[in-house]
Amino acid sequence: MYVLSPYVSEKVWGYENWIVSNITNKESTYTIDGETYPISKITAGKYPLLIKLIQTYENLSLQVHPDDEYALKNEDSIGKTECWYILDAQPGTRLITGLKSIYDNESLKKAITNNKIEDFLFETPVKKGDLIFIPAGTVHAIKGGMRILEVQQSCDITYRLYDWKRDREVHVKKCLDVIQPIHSVPIKGFNSIFSCEYFRIEKMNISGKTEIEIDSKNFTALFVISGDITLTTADQQLSAKKESLVFLFPNIAVSCVCNGKTTKAELIVIKVSSHR
Repeated sequence: MYVLSPYVSEKVWGYENWIVSNITNKESTYTIDGETYPISKITAGKYPLLIKLIQTYENLSLQVHPDDEYALKNEDSIGKTECWYILDAQPGTRLITGLKSIYDNESLKKAITNNKIEDFLFETPVKKGDLIFIPAGTVHAIKGGMRILEVQQSCDITYRLYDWKRDREVHVKKCLDVIQPIHSVPIKGFNSIFSCEYFRIEKMNISGKTEIEIDSKNFTALFVISGDITLTTADQQLSAKKESLVFLFPNIAVSCVCNGKTTKAELIVIKVSSHR
């Protein structure tokens, strides 16, 4: 078991902590006996997920990600399907999570040119504890005043459709190539299990000693939403605090208890989908 240290990416709208990352030159790290190593030393660069902690102060760009087929053909990469767990959000916060209806590419392109694209966007209110699935091809934007745990395919490709008049590159043609006429709504007060073809996310509430089910074939990531915990295996004991992430090797027996005065803890357990 390792507590990982993130790769920190500063943005014009806030920052991202890449807490589990195999991306070249953007790897998360772990420390043993005072020596720091990239995560690829234990994963060989093959762990298929990228997990981020995102803090926003302003709106992110309006963007869309390619699916595997398009990304492999045009970017020599896998695609990017992702999911967001809302750690915190200002009252009244809304997310852009798709299009209102079916639009042809010419209408979308014209709306972008004329700064009218907001009229086409599906927005949904969210609050702390909600979960939102964003499959590849979904037009989306995270707005300011949010803290989010993002789980996604291990892909660093983003196509910007519109950037709220900020002077950054946009990729309109590629966006229009991959946009799907879909939108997502949040799972309110997520407190169970969500899975897709790439990852499985489980919310756990810990009060007494609890056994954590670990993937038998791939690494398991455990993110502490709240509380302080101690994880124990046959030959290791490790403590983890709020908003830390523990990376666990496959096929080990792990128990979890709350530390000190903490009587309850909330965890997100992240696994690679079983057929991956």
